[in-house]
Amino acid sequence: MAACTPAPKKEAAPTADAPKTDAPATAAAPTKIVFGTDAAYAPFEMKDASGKIIGFEIDLATAMCAEIKAECTFQDQAFDGIIPALEAKKFDAILSSMSMTAERKGKVDFTQKIWSSPSSFLGAEAIGTDITPTSMKDKIIAVQKGTVQENYIKANFKDSKIKSYDTIELAYADLAAKRADLVLADTGVIDDFLKSAKGKNFKELVKVPESVDPKAFGDGIGIAVRKGDKALLDQLNKGFDAIRANGKYKEIADKYFKYDIYTGK
Repeated sequence: MAACTPAPKKEAAPTADAPKTDAPATAAAPTKIVFGTDAAYAPFEMKDASGKIIGFEIDLATAMCAEIKAECTFQDQAFDGIIPALEAKKFDAILSSMSMTAERKGKVDFTQKIWSSPSSFLGAEAIGTDITPTSMKDKIIAVQKGTVQENYIKANFKDSKIKSYDTIELAYADLAAKRADLVLADTGVIDDFLKSAKGKNFKELVKVPESVDPKAFGDGIGIAVRKGDKALLDQLNKGFDAIRANGKYKEIADKYFKYDIYTGK
């Protein structure tokens, strides 16, 4: 009888778990981006009569955001403290005519170049075009705090009197009041001032190409993000590539400049 009893079925040996092949998770592309900007640097960023932030870089970012399907807003922030504010996560990126210098690259990550510009000295015609550290000894030169122009003047015009201001508009005001002899700023900013009623008594005296002092001036203007924020950086570069390719960049630039703002020539 025992021989006729069916042998008990053996349970199959448990199989080992299949090796996991999940790829490392990647950060999701941002759908909302807040840009920090010093809205007192016309025509790149400024405020209209209603207080809305407008300007060349604002138009660029708006077009880029449309390409990457992101909702973008803009927050006013004094330039002198704009990197600490980014690090404190008050906003996601800096869009504020920020030159890509080696010093700043140690603190933030940058997109590719979005535009480039020489700097220019602004002053009364009587100052002349012989603007050198020697000829400007004891002259008062006005610059905005935290800018590459401030770095350049402090490094090269050591015998001049340097006055640094929270905004470029305050520098213009002291020039008009004869409390400064010269202002140094991006050429595009100087051009915009000269078109205004306040600029009628002044002129662009000398251009200073970035190549004169690459350490001070950097290698063009970029959008800054916090160190390691690759997802946002990739999206911003993608959006910029799109508007360069589809002609939107040139369309926007032509509204503001009579020269090639991308190359600065």
